[in-house]
Amino acid sequence: MMVRLCGLGFLLSVMLLLNACENNTEGLAVSVSPQATSLEASAIHTTVPVATVESMTRIKLQSLTFGEHNSSEGRVFQQWKATDVPQEPFQVVYHLEDVSVNATFANMSEEERQLLIKQIRVEGNADWEIVESNSPINQVRVQFHHANEPFVLRVGDLPAMTFMRKEPVSFTFSSPAGRDVPHLLVMAQEYGPRLRIPEGESSVELVFSNEMRNDLPTTIEGVSVTAKWIDPKHLLVLLDNTGAVEHRMKEQYLRMDNMVDVSGNRLGGSLQGVWVQQMPRYVWHYADSGELAGGGPRDSLYDQLVISEDKQNYVGIVQLGGSMGDGDGTSYSYILEQKGKDPIVIENVFYSTIEPDQQPIQWIDAKTLMYASYYGVFVYDIEKGEKRILHKADPDENDNINYAAYDTTRKLLHVLAYENRHETSQLARLTYVSGETISQRIPAYTTSVLVAKYSDLDMTITPMPEGTYWTRIQDGVPYTDYVNQAGGKFTAKGIARLVTKQGAYLQQYEKGEFQLQASGWAIWQPGKAAKEIANPPEGIVTFASGTDLFTKQDDNRYVKYDLLRNKWVDWQAPNGEIVAEPVQGKGGLYRASVE
Repeated sequence: MMVRLCGLGFLLSVMLLLNACENNTEGLAVSVSPQATSLEASAIHTTVPVATVESMTRIKLQSLTFGEHNSSEGRVFQQWKATDVPQEPFQVVYHLEDVSVNATFANMSEEERQLLIKQIRVEGNADWEIVESNSPINQVRVQFHHANEPFVLRVGDLPAMTFMRKEPVSFTFSSPAGRDVPHLLVMAQEYGPRLRIPEGESSVELVFSNEMRNDLPTTIEGVSVTAKWIDPKHLLVLLDNTGAVEHRMKEQYLRMDNMVDVSGNRLGGSLQGVWVQQMPRYVWHYADSGELAGGGPRDSLYDQLVISEDKQNYVGIVQLGGSMGDGDGTSYSYILEQKGKDPIVIENVFYSTIEPDQQPIQWIDAKTLMYASYYGVFVYDIEKGEKRILHKADPDENDNINYAAYDTTRKLLHVLAYENRHETSQLARLTYVSGETISQRIPAYTTSVLVAKYSDLDMTITPMPEGTYWTRIQDGVPYTDYVNQAGGKFTAKGIARLVTKQGAYLQQYEKGEFQLQASGWAIWQPGKAAKEIANPPEGIVTFASGTDLFTKQDDNRYVKYDLLRNKWVDWQAPNGEIVAEPVQGKGGLYRASVE
């Protein structure tokens, strides 16, 4: 038996989490099994705990809280009021490396607390300690580290608690008998798993990794959903409570934190619920030719496709949601689709803040993808299935990345990084030659400015075969420099949002009281004066798709800029489809509904 007292620095984050939960002991996931200890623990030698008049633990107990953590995460997974604690020995199943117990008592003196501590017994091979730092007199915390085998905890006259570490319960989707339903199950961590299926499916069958008890999923509010167990591993859920959301999608949330297997094990921390999303049936086309794009069975389940130049492979993108904090990025899932092969998840969740050509991921050659955020620039080799870092920000975030773009013509990676983001908006320019790890660095290349609260302007870089468009700040507003192959430089006011053969479309800004204010649009051919163009009508968002600028209207119509008429006009799908929408990105794709 090993007993140690913990210092002030011990696992402060988990202790704060346990403290925060003391006053709210209802409604969390059932993860402790109030039953006799299992056969897995039966071989552990146990002894009768010391019984004294002073050890009236049960009488004074107010709550019992269980938590778990490792180096990257921590959570409270069970809270009980005293009246909820089982009368018989029970087992506790946990998933992470360390597990802890926090007991709160009423009217406990320091003398009584020390007496209780002396009665704590642990049986089995477990490294444990009583956490003393910042503990109120009425609380006792016991922490266990890296236990590889089951162990038993006894606290006064409470029933014996057998702890077992197991792999979490998981689940997958099963197609109905005789059918192969296209689906995506994306483990989207803090955004919640997403199970995407085509519209028209009236039910989903979930297959669990372990035999389960007969509990049923609920809604977010805790109301039971219509479901039945086919057998202990197969659960059929009827989709009779779906609600409409954007892009004609319908969804229903299945809350499953109350569901445990026969041993008391529960689903993993990020799997305790799933969004079932019924996606409209779409086909994808190239806007310039009307030709079909993609062609895989899961195409209608994606929000965006990024297709390789040879059209042999593509990435399906699932948009998960915006930043969980103060930030301007969006989180995505990236799934690689290759003809005749199963899909490969490149990233379950990637927080993207850098989107060249309004795509969060891009092909830099036929077998290599690149994507970036504040924290790094990454490439993925589809043949090797390997991800590696091209450029990584400093861990203290001094040199977070503002923008990154790859020049496929000259095989160069360009990065604009903050020189010290905590003190200045000044950016250094770094250029990596293909295959080299040391960059050519230009310090104090430019600065960035606020374009919205907590959001700096992305200083876009647009490499083209004949030259490169660079954004920099002059007199507090963005300008674009075009540098051609011969080194000639031309400058115009605005930031390049789209570059076409007709010229670069520049969005122009003026200084505001606290941040930039959009002021208009122009088209510019380097070497000539920029010409103002008609402002887009007020709408939800203005974006580029292929070689065109679009604005989405509040009534879900799309209008497109017509350069010849200098006018924004209603967009019509090239093949005459009635229900269709252009999708932003360099590929110039639109998706049309299949009725």
